[in-house]
Amino acid sequence: MAAKDNPVRSIERALDILDCFEPGRLELSLTDIATGIGLSMSTTSRITATLEARDYLARNIDTQRYSLGSRIAQIGALGLSNMELRKVALPFMRDLNAVYNEGVSLYVIQGEERICVERVESTQPLRRVINVGDRHPLTRGAAGRVLLAYLPQAFRERLLAQDPFTTEDALAELRHGGYAVSLGEREEGVSSIAAPIQDARCEVVAALAMSGPSVRFEGPGFSDKVAKVKKTAELVSKALGR
Repeated sequence: MAAKDNPVRSIERALDILDCFEPGRLELSLTDIATGIGLSMSTTSRITATLEARDYLARNIDTQRYSLGSRIAQIGALGLSNMELRKVALPFMRDLNAVYNEGVSLYVIQGEERICVERVESTQPLRRVINVGDRHPLTRGAAGRVLLAYLPQAFRERLLAQDPFTTEDALAELRHGGYAVSLGEREEGVSSIAAPIQDARCEVVAALAMSGPSVRFEGPGFSDKVAKVKKTAELVSKALGR
């Protein structure tokens, strides 16, 4: 495959263009960009046109100079939002972990999956290890169903059509109760309890989950665990300004 047709190389060049912008260089001409990254004017023009069409770059019609577009600001805001969420949630996650010594995870939606963005691990010999960055389906597991339940209906219906593991009725019941339970849904012998976290706009931005071996989630103490997970999620929500 020719270098000019290599999609990875095209992505690298697009990122090189975005990297041209920095404090003191907030508006650049096409010549500035081409010179800065060592590409021809035609190649630079083609890539900047694509970035402009996707709102990663904005072009001033009068000066024909480029600046970073609105999509960059949106992505940056998402990154800062996740950083703030983790910072706020972590002390409460540690408190929950200290009560039961079970793993506590924080999940957010990324695309059509959920991703673990924070984790407090259990120190017990028998435990379910989850790493920050792990991805799982939205349709399965307590945390996944919590996030799925509060998504727009059209999005839910599309995911459920692909993986009809749960139902709209079950998700409605979840919203009413404010929590979800998974008893070996994704892995045999592993159970979890999850509850939604809301921000200042009362929108669900994350799911808080406590998980571990099913043998430790069975019995009369289970309802107390559910109540504690829900309360912890509520405390995080209040700290976020809900």
